[in-house]
Amino acid sequence: MNKKRRFHIVFTLHYVRYGLVLCLVPMLDALLRFDLESLLSALMQDAAILLASAAAALILWRAASFCAQDDMLCVEQGVFFKSSFRCSRSSIAVVEIVRPLYCRLLGASRVTIYFKTNANRRAFTLYLSKKDAAEVADLLMPVRTDTALFAPTGFERLAFVMLSANIITSTLFGLWGLKQLDEVLGQNIQQIAIDTFYEAELFAARWMPAGLAFLVTLGFALMGFSMLYSLLQTARFTVCRAGGVILSKGGLIRHTERRILVSCVSACDICTTLPARLLRRYPVYLSAGSFRGFDLPVLVIKKGQEKNVEMLLPNFSMPDGELCSPARKSPVQYLWRPGAVLVFSLALCGVASYVMPPILPMLFVPVVLSLVCLGVSAEGFFREGLCKNKNRTLSACYVRFFTRHDLCVFTQDLAYTIRENPFSVSRGRCDVQVHLPCALHFTVRGVLKYLAQEIPFTL
Repeated sequence: MNKKRRFHIVFTLHYVRYGLVLCLVPMLDALLRFDLESLLSALMQDAAILLASAAAALILWRAASFCAQDDMLCVEQGVFFKSSFRCSRSSIAVVEIVRPLYCRLLGASRVTIYFKTNANRRAFTLYLSKKDAAEVADLLMPVRTDTALFAPTGFERLAFVMLSANIITSTLFGLWGLKQLDEVLGQNIQQIAIDTFYEAELFAARWMPAGLAFLVTLGFALMGFSMLYSLLQTARFTVCRAGGVILSKGGLIRHTERRILVSCVSACDICTTLPARLLRRYPVYLSAGSFRGFDLPVLVIKKGQEKNVEMLLPNFSMPDGELCSPARKSPVQYLWRPGAVLVFSLALCGVASYVMPPILPMLFVPVVLSLVCLGVSAEGFFREGLCKNKNRTLSACYVRFFTRHDLCVFTQDLAYTIRENPFSVSRGRCDVQVHLPCALHFTVRGVLKYLAQEIPFTL
C-alpha cells in the first residue's frame, strides 16, 4: 500500500450534510410566507446549495489521499491549506472498523483509530473501501488467528442481548419483582397494579390530549426497537485472543470489528446492574488508550468465571485482600443522597394525597426507584474500596445509582485526587478520585487515608 490512494466516495457525505443544514434556511422562509412562489424559490435555492456543497465535497475528496508505508499511516488533506497526518503502529491502541447499512450498500467502511495517549487527538476516522480497510487494519494491528473464546449461544446469547437492551431488561426485571412480591406477600399484587394502571390511565385521559394509550404505545414501540437493535447488534458476536490482540466482531446489519491491543488495555469493568442480578450474568467492558468501549460488552460472565477474563487479559486479577473494611465508615456518606430523594418522593406522595389524589399511584414509581437506589448504596457501604494487587494492578469497587462497578486497572498512567469531607475526616478516611487516560474517572468513598496516600507510589 505504498501508493497513494483516495478515500471512499462516502467521505463526501461528511461535508454534504452541512449543506443539508443550510437548506433549512430557505425552507423556513417559505414556511413563513406560505405561498407557492416562495416554495419554488426555496427549492431552487436548496438545489443551488446542494450542488455547491457537492462540488466542494468532491474537490476536497480529490485533494485527500492516504498511504501506508511499513508501519506508518500517512493521510493528506486540504486544497489551499495542506495538512498531513501521520501515525505509527506503536502509537495505536484500538482499530475499529464499522460498516453501517449505508456503507455496506456502497462497499465502504468507517475506520476509527484510537491512540494510546491524548497528546494530540483521541481518535482519527477514515472512510475507506472494504478492501482498503481490511489492509489498513492488518497493517496497523495484524491478527494471525481467529479462535473464538466467547461466542454466546442459548441462554448466554439471550442474556447478552438483554443486557444490551436497557429498556427491555428493566421492564422484565419489574415484572419478575412483581411476581416475587405476589408470592411473598400472598396478595394479588398484580391486580392492584392493574387497578393502579387503570386509575393512572383515567387521569392521563383527563389531563393529556392523547391519553395514556399513546404513551403506552410509544413505550412498547421503544421497547421493541431497543430489543430489535440489540438483537441485530449482537448477532454472530464473537471474541477471540489473537496473540497480543483482542478481536471482537459481530452485527447483522451494522457490522462492527474491533482490534484492541492487550498491552494498551487500561481498565476492565465488571458491571452489576439490576438486570445482571436477575440474569446472574455480568457484562465486562474494556478501556484501552483513548478508547472507551461502554456501548457493547466484550464478555458476559457468571459469578466464579473470572478465569474467562484472564484468558483475554493475563494480568487480570481479583483483589488479593479485602478492598476496604466497613469498620469506622460513615453510613451517612453513602445513604444521604438516595435517602433525601426517598424523603422527597414520600413528601410528594403526602401532598398529592390531599391536593390531587388521582396522581398518587403515578408517584409510586419514584418511591420504588429511590428504595432500590438506597439498597444499592447500602451495598456500597460494605463493598466499596480500593487496593493494590501483587501484580501491580489496582482493584476498585464503587457504586453509582443502580450499578456496582468492579474494576481492575492495568495502566500506571493514573492521576489521583484525594478529598476529605466532614463525614470521613474524623474517621481517618477519604474519597479517592482516579483519572484514566481514556477520560474515565471514578470515585471510591471511605478509603483509609494512609492507604490512599501510599497507593500512587507503590504501583
